Amino acid sequence: MKKHLLFLLLLNFTFGFSQNLDLIKKEVEQINNTKNFKIKTIPNDYFVKVKNEATDNGQELKGYYKNNQLKKISHFAGLSAWNIVTEYYYKDNQLIFVLNSKYQSVSENGFLEKPKLLYRNRYYFKNNKLIKKIEEETSEIFDFIKLSNELKKDLKNYK
Repeated sequence: MKKHLLFLLLLNFTFGFSQNLDLIKKEVEQINNTKNFKIKTIPNDYFVKVKNEATDNGQELKGYYKNNQLKKISHFAGLSAWNIVTEYYYKDNQLIFVLNSKYQSVSENGFLEKPKLLYRNRYYFKNNKLIKKIEEETSEIFDFIKLSNELKKDLKNYK
């Protein structure tokens, strides 16, 4: 009897967990398919002059708004040999998903015409807690909740 109960609990947990991921995936897909966002762009100058952050090939931050609600943030950081693009997705002002991509921009022969994707890591969140990560390559450990909140402040403060 204990084995059956344990099996049912495990089955229920697994079903609920996959349901959460499916809901997040649907929300992200819906955001990506949305047209007519109001887009707020923060150029590299802000990061250099205000935040004293300089990268070799600049930074750019974009906030995507629908009905005055933030739905997505895209942050580009151009480093010496690669570019990092991190996209943050929101539902009801809560972080639900992060897509962190790294591209090689320089080869041994110089700059690549089209940057080469090195990896794409995916992070799923519920109630400000990481519930699943899918990493093609283990990268630095980031506190995406903290980074997301800092970027949201930048979008709010930038005029």
